Amino acid sequence: MKFVFSICLLIITFTSYTTKADTYRIVIIETLDLPLITSSTNAFINEVRLLAQDDVVQIERYNAQGSERKAKDIIEGLSREVPVDLIVSVATLATRAVFNSPSVDHIPKLFMTVADPIKEGIVDAFGTTSSANITGESHVLSARVKLDLFAGLLGSKKLSKPLNIGLLHSEYPSSANSVRSLVALNSDYPNVNLIPISTPYREGIDGVSQMGIEITNTLQGSQVQLDGYWLSTGPLIQADKLVSTLYAKTGLLPLFSESITSVKQGALLGVVSDSSSIGKSAAASAKRILSGEHASSIPVSRTQIYTVAVNVSSAIKLNMPIPSSYLKLAKNHVYQ
Repeated sequence: MKFVFSICLLIITFTSYTTKADTYRIVIIETLDLPLITSSTNAFINEVRLLAQDDVVQIERYNAQGSERKAKDIIEGLSREVPVDLIVSVATLATRAVFNSPSVDHIPKLFMTVADPIKEGIVDAFGTTSSANITGESHVLSARVKLDLFAGLLGSKKLSKPLNIGLLHSEYPSSANSVRSLVALNSDYPNVNLIPISTPYREGIDGVSQMGIEITNTLQGSQVQLDGYWLSTGPLIQADKLVSTLYAKTGLLPLFSESITSVKQGALLGVVSDSSSIGKSAAASAKRILSGEHASSIPVSRTQIYTVAVNVSSAIKLNMPIPSSYLKLAKNHVYQ
């Protein structure tokens, strides 16, 4: 009788263990309400709930409205009554605030859509781990890859002189860093003369519109004869009708853009990370962290999945043949 009772107790304990669900609290802090940020976050949430299986995932989602200060306020205002299992920061300013806040040093952190985690001091190089309790993945291709793709496209046209290309950007950290990386490599590409053209960074959605107006005015007032421009990553690229407005006021088209939407509107060539892939990749890292791995043991990486897009109507306007290899790369992202 004693033996039977012990066996029954073992079965009950095992059944209870296998069906018990863990509860995790994930705090997401987004820099700004922009399409890439929003869609990447949505993809992350959907995937992390899928990977959680029977576990309970409680998600709190905050928006810093484009302000590093507001992101810090959100961090300081987090409830300490319930432990936070993971903080996910989306885009550069929110990530900077999280990374530099001592109050959350003990909490594992994961970032998405940060262009340059090296310049932010998170790691010394891609493929290495951070000394802090953080990991993540950059969504931006290296400047070398972008310039190689662009130079390959220019190779289809015989140029008598280098093209003057304005690098349009705001002083938002990822934008400014991206432009500096491109300019540093300019001498390796004799067919291209990259000319930085910037506008101050403005916070919030209204700030995005204001940046669009200001960069348009700056481009109109430029004394440099441009052949086209390059739309760099960052909030400015999200300004409503930026491409069509610039074309109407300057007659210039973007020759390269880090946005598919811009290619639809007239950019010749675009290379951009897919928001779904960004979110799913981050969710896989979140699963590892919630399962017990230290964030500081997971190397910070750069995305290897990206989308190429081309606009054939712009190619005709610019008398710029698009090689068949680029059309194959673009697949379902050939626009006119």
